[in-house]
Amino acid sequence: MSLPKSLNNLGRLVSIRCFHNSTISRSIATNTAVSKIRNIGIIAHIDAGKTTTTERMLFYSGVTSRIGNVDQGDTITDFLPQERERGITIQSAAVTIPWNGYKINLIDTPGHADFTFEVIRSLKVLDGAVTILDAVAGVESQTEKVWRQSQGIPKLIFINKMDREGASFGKTCKDVISKLGTRILLCNVPYYETVPGSREMKFSGVLDIVDKKLIRWDENEKISVEEISDAHRETVSKCRESLVETLGEIDEAVIDSFFETEDYMEVPSDILKTAIRKSTLQQYALPVFCGASFKNIGVQPLLEAAALYLPSPAERIPDVSGNTKVELVKDGNFVINGNDKLTVALAFKVITDPIRGLMVFVRVYSGKLTSNSTIYVNGSPIKIGKLLIMHADKPEEVSEIRAGNIGVIVNDNLKTGETVLSHTQKKKLQSKELSITVNPIAVPPPVFSISVEPKTTGDRRGVEEALGLLMKEDPSLKYANDEETGQIVLSGMGELHLEIAVDRLRHLKAKFEVGRVMVSYKETILGSLSAEKTITEDSNEINVAMSMDVNPKEAKQLPKGRQYFDLGDNNFLHVAYEPNWWENKKVMPYQTLINAVTSGCVGSVQRGPIFQLPLNSTLISLDSIEIPDDFQNASRIIQYVRMTLMEIIKQRDFFSVMEPMMNVTMAVHHEDLGSVIQDLTSARKGEISSIDEDDTSGESAIKMLKFKEISESQYVPKEEAHESSVKGKYTGLNNQSVVHAVVPLKEMIGYLPSLRKLTKGRATFDMEFNGMQNITRDRLDEVEKELQIF
Repeated sequence: MSLPKSLNNLGRLVSIRCFHNSTISRSIATNTAVSKIRNIGIIAHIDAGKTTTTERMLFYSGVTSRIGNVDQGDTITDFLPQERERGITIQSAAVTIPWNGYKINLIDTPGHADFTFEVIRSLKVLDGAVTILDAVAGVESQTEKVWRQSQGIPKLIFINKMDREGASFGKTCKDVISKLGTRILLCNVPYYETVPGSREMKFSGVLDIVDKKLIRWDENEKISVEEISDAHRETVSKCRESLVETLGEIDEAVIDSFFETEDYMEVPSDILKTAIRKSTLQQYALPVFCGASFKNIGVQPLLEAAALYLPSPAERIPDVSGNTKVELVKDGNFVINGNDKLTVALAFKVITDPIRGLMVFVRVYSGKLTSNSTIYVNGSPIKIGKLLIMHADKPEEVSEIRAGNIGVIVNDNLKTGETVLSHTQKKKLQSKELSITVNPIAVPPPVFSISVEPKTTGDRRGVEEALGLLMKEDPSLKYANDEETGQIVLSGMGELHLEIAVDRLRHLKAKFEVGRVMVSYKETILGSLSAEKTITEDSNEINVAMSMDVNPKEAKQLPKGRQYFDLGDNNFLHVAYEPNWWENKKVMPYQTLINAVTSGCVGSVQRGPIFQLPLNSTLISLDSIEIPDDFQNASRIIQYVRMTLMEIIKQRDFFSVMEPMMNVTMAVHHEDLGSVIQDLTSARKGEISSIDEDDTSGESAIKMLKFKEISESQYVPKEEAHESSVKGKYTGLNNQSVVHAVVPLKEMIGYLPSLRKLTKGRATFDMEFNGMQNITRDRLDEVEKELQIF
């Protein structure tokens, strides 16, 4: 029997395990054509099987010689002690997987809502993603959240845990359409066979709809690829009918091929694969696969699909600032700013290695990074040494990292979100190119805080050094020193996030005590204020004059046509000078000015006038600055900016205190709906946004109704296993309502035990940051008391 090449490869990779070989790996790392590279992530709700699936991908591709187990704490990608102890992914991990001539750079991301920044920064550098769903639970809250965050990234869908009691492929498919708002393409569907000596059936393989084959996995993990039997021909034909009709809407070749025979089974698989890829890249309809990763079923077809259907780096235009020109050239590489010698990369992650120091993960968009060379960050040169390719916690040294790849720079001077520039001839790097940036990673504001008290005065330095390392690793953590009390306040995304941060501090040998968890309040400006200041240095008769103003940042999007610098906590800086105009003044370099002004602003927004809380949601403008031609003292500029802003910030009556508000989504049994809503609106001061699909106004509701109709008409195979063997129950939304509410974070601390008591343990909830909201003046005393207790 002649099999497609890809299916032949499935069996070969199981029977012949090519264990990790550094020579092969180095060749793959440095010599793979851009068209054969896939930078992808795995995203899902917690416990959907992300890490378990990744372990099988590593094993069946030959990277590892054994399969790691989450429960046993010996997985490759979950290598932190806290990850192995808790059985959850805390930080994203990168591994390189060779597959059938392709190089797949895979990032396994956390599923818990507290580690959402790990997902955000990973999505920034991905070209595609695999969304893993639990076949028993369907589309869960964190899946919906990450799906929104990953909007614009082509995806595959893998319905996992098909071996579990209560698994439903069909209901999960319909869940995907109606809740995630996408059409689907059934590329493979579940295959069940009878257990010998009983009437029960078990999940043991998939029906490959595109290649018209049955792929079975036996108890010894061996794969057999067989022709479709008559018993399953109707299922495959109906799935192909659905494929052809959906793909025919965007690819005429599919319809033309069908009309040649008017037989869905006769449409060539190559034509379908081309159309599936086109549909995936356009995000018109997304391919669906299924399996049971823990039972080693369905992983190889998923790897094959990632290689065939997800985009290469050349098919995803870099997100660079301003009007910078980006061109794709014949070799599949991008040329930025018309300079084919220019290298542009983004530092998206920093980890601390006890031996190597800081290891900075970068995604290279154009050109190539070379070891022992000079790079430019924020206009300043930095000498770098070694470059690495990472396989989870195992580094491999390389001489270069080419465009389209993800690698590591070993250097202590880089931070998450910074743009890395270099040139093969550094003297030809133009000043205007030094201001090119990859649009930065959005850091969500921390909403929970704890106090960190060094055990002794002598321990304070060690605590602050450890905190500094943590900030570099995870910018969604913040810490600040209270100048009046000497207290250190550590802020993060959630209670678990802070718990893990405390574990990391202790791992770094810091000696401290921890206070209770509380909400992170902020301060903000209520109206427009401005200040002008002229500073004269008597010692050398130097005059510096500047004018600045501060406004509330009310809109989610900043006004277009200007360049802004992110100061953190939703504070932004605008400088009223363009680089080219400033350079003609022949004073200090533009980038030096920007760095100094930014530093001055960052320092100023740390303390508001009411309770000395950090400022939030402000837009600062440097309207004018006059300095002598020979003035080069950047530290003085930092000082003068702070002095000017202090004239504004000290005006207490123009400021207010803000509290974090959360979008709360909960699945509630119909019997419990009344008591839950009563609790949210009365005891917790929340506002109900919607319940189920009752909100039928606006474009989103129209879209939701449209996809609900598509869901109802979508063909899915009959659930064979549910008739005889599956005794469990699909836990997607049956007899439940989804409640959406906006609630003050303060009222949600420790909410889970209360919800369980109200609903007899039947409800689940998730929450994400909605925004900061001004509190009323009559609540200032309440907040002040809370801060004093803290």
